[in-house]
This record gives sequence, C-alpha cells and structure tokens, in this order.
Amino acid sequence: MPYFYIPSRRIRTELLSLLVCFMIAVGLNVYAIIHYGSPVSELWTSILYVLEATVVLYAVWIILRLLVFGIARLFGYKPKRSSHRSFHHHHHR
Repeated sequence: MPYFYIPSRRIRTELLSLLVCFMIAVGLNVYAIIHYGSPVSELWTSILYVLEATVVLYAVWIILRLLVFGIARLFGYKPKRSSHRSFHHHHHR
C-alpha cells in the first residue's frame, strides 16, 4: 500500500486557501442580500449555495495555480528548495 506524506505547511496553506474562498463566497452572499433587499435570514438559509460557491472558487484557484505552475515549468523556472529536512520513508512493521 502506498504511503503518502503531505507536509503540515501544505495542509495549512490549503486550509487557508479554502477559508479565503469561503469568506469570498460569504461576502458575495452578503452583497447579493443587500443588493436585492433580501431578508437577513438568507445568510443561513442559503448556506448550501455558499458552500457550493466555496468549492467552485477553490477549484478555480487550484486550476489557476496549476496553469501558472505549468507555464513556469515551460519556461524553465524551478522553485527554490525549501529549508526543511527531507522526509525519509519509514517502514512500519
């Protein structure tokens, strides 16, 4: 069975990205409520739409990062090596 390692820094970065996408979706919801004169109860009754918008925004953010990474690789850009220790595979018995 393959063993995957996701650095805690990457997890924090992705969670922060997801939080920012959620905040943008909530902000757009608040804007729509104000713009269309909807009741404030729309803040929690439309939470599923806000969560869907969060997922869509996060997916767009991932696609944009992949495009930038791909274009950078085409032009020969290599990211800097991070200063953290390298990860060694450990076999658990």
